[in-house]
Amino acid sequence: MVGNKDLLPRESLLWIFAAQFVALLPQFTMLPLWVAFAWAFAVYWRLEVFRGRRDLPGRTLKLTVIVLTVAGLALSYRRLFALEPMIALLALSFALKNLELVSRRDAFVSLLLAYFVAATLFVQEQTIPYALYGLLSVLVITAALAAQLGHFSARPRKALGLSVRLVAQATPLMVLLFLVMPRLGPLWSVPQNTSVGRTGVSDSMAPGDFTELSKSSKPTLRISFDGPVPPPEQRYWRGLVYSEFDGRTWRQGYGVDPRNGGRVFWRSGEQVLPQVGPRYRYQIIQEASRSPWLFAMAQPASENPGVGETTDDRLVKRTPVFNRFAYQVSSWPRETLPAPAALSNAERRRNLQLPSYGNNRTRQWMASLRDQGLSAEAVSSQLLSHFNSTFTYTLKPPAMGADTVDEFLFDTQQGFCEHFAGSYVFAMRAAGIPARVVAGYQGGEWVSGEEYLLVREYDAHAWAEIWLDGQGWQRVDPTAAVAPERVRDGLESAAGDEFMQDSLFPLHRIGILTQLRLQWDMINYRWYQTVVSFDADRQKNFLQRLFGDLSPTRMALLLGAPILVLLLGISLWAARSAGGPKLAPAEKLYQRFCRRMARNGVQRHSGETAGDYARRIAEEKPEMSGYAAAVTEAFESAAYGGDDSGMRKLRKLLNWYFWLRHSANMTPQKRELAGY
Repeated sequence: MVGNKDLLPRESLLWIFAAQFVALLPQFTMLPLWVAFAWAFAVYWRLEVFRGRRDLPGRTLKLTVIVLTVAGLALSYRRLFALEPMIALLALSFALKNLELVSRRDAFVSLLLAYFVAATLFVQEQTIPYALYGLLSVLVITAALAAQLGHFSARPRKALGLSVRLVAQATPLMVLLFLVMPRLGPLWSVPQNTSVGRTGVSDSMAPGDFTELSKSSKPTLRISFDGPVPPPEQRYWRGLVYSEFDGRTWRQGYGVDPRNGGRVFWRSGEQVLPQVGPRYRYQIIQEASRSPWLFAMAQPASENPGVGETTDDRLVKRTPVFNRFAYQVSSWPRETLPAPAALSNAERRRNLQLPSYGNNRTRQWMASLRDQGLSAEAVSSQLLSHFNSTFTYTLKPPAMGADTVDEFLFDTQQGFCEHFAGSYVFAMRAAGIPARVVAGYQGGEWVSGEEYLLVREYDAHAWAEIWLDGQGWQRVDPTAAVAPERVRDGLESAAGDEFMQDSLFPLHRIGILTQLRLQWDMINYRWYQTVVSFDADRQKNFLQRLFGDLSPTRMALLLGAPILVLLLGISLWAARSAGGPKLAPAEKLYQRFCRRMARNGVQRHSGETAGDYARRIAEEKPEMSGYAAAVTEAFESAAYGGDDSGMRKLRKLLNWYFWLRHSANMTPQKRELAGY
């Protein structure tokens, strides 16, 4: 059994549990559910120990818990050396610390660990709500630390008040360190679970994929332009190219996917692009997707480290996008570039690939057009005219069987972008014309307040590209042949009543809420531009604007000076605090008088009363007798008589100007006129 002397007070325990709950609450939504139960079990056991019903667990039980914990993590994540299992291990260690929480030292260790657990919140998100919650966590954990100082400090008002004061006092230092401390690589750059993409377009396209995306209004891209803004019909943000078709699903295929042989130009200038000429310059802030695909217009180039250009006009990131990522892009309109060379045999075969069976009606139709000797443009025109004749754009197309292209082109004739793009590319390939499906986003909402383009998940789109000899790859959007408003005005205009129809809360139909959401996105955009994206380059530019060139000496002074000032302030505060008990105002003023007299050769003796000291001053320094008598009278009146006028007179007498004017240089006549 644990003795009572080893038990923490009830108030301390409650504060520790509150701090743990606040630190772990966001993690409970991201970690396996059994982690939350493990924490609840540890809290329950510790409370039972406090009540004297159980002992703290022995070594055997602790070893059993450790084994179960490691086994649970291995089963939940299938691997241990990644970010998520490491966070889960930290959270579990923190939660199970309750099983050996005995002394105040254990409490301090647990609460210091709580700061690290709370900081893992920012591994997932760095938005304003998360930042505010992080601040709340710091306040509660600091209050829990303050509560360990004693029973009186554990009172909620007392502990929280002290916590607020401490955090407020530390804020200037935090801001200074944020501005000047060298930026290090993020801890969350370690591998994460990439098996499931969080949001966005995936590396394959099957019927129904884009329908799911059309149900989400979550922002995915924010694009600001340095110069002209492309018109709506040019806002195609390419992310993936599908070249392989198995009869139902489109995939990137071998030689296209960088993970599967696709070539990437990682160094700026490695791929020949014009340095001048008409082009769009813009910055894209992309939300986390847990995939390496970046989105940009055709013919993109980026000088961001770790960003490369593929041979099919896309951008990819060397590591998956785990957090918001900002990158600069320059894109040249294809029509302004020289005509590309002929398509290589390998690329031609890749972009003519079709399954050996299925969709026979489409194959026969295209064969008839091919036998007529029509050009690629003419075949494309025939297809687009077919779409334009009787097809319907809908987000709820009927289900189709094995021959999806045949059923869509000749039977159902209802679908959305993936149906139109997929069937168009299949037909063009059947006609012997190289074609490919491109996926990404199209359009976006212009936010005039901050002047950026907001692209949401429901802007996901698929279109086609065909190869024309002498012109290269040309974009063709079959959806525009059926619903041109989809390209011009966006999905909401094209889908009509079907837009977000299945949404549980159709907030987009309430105008004021739509405006509020847009305002909130603008605030988030400014937050990211100012705080989250304050990386090493922005920091360097900021400091150069303030201090000019940053030599090592200047950097050392910049970093060392605030620390020196801080240490000096702490030293002065410590020296001032070490001066004994705080004196009354009248006593402090009288001590100043004593120091002045000491500098004039009359040191006050220990235990000497004020009256005796004044009489001795009169004996040793007759010229100061009147002044000493006046000060002594005012001091005694203020200190012992509670007379406010005595306090005012004492301040006046100890005024430096008064002292210099009326003490050393005062003539006897003037002293007499002054009243002493």
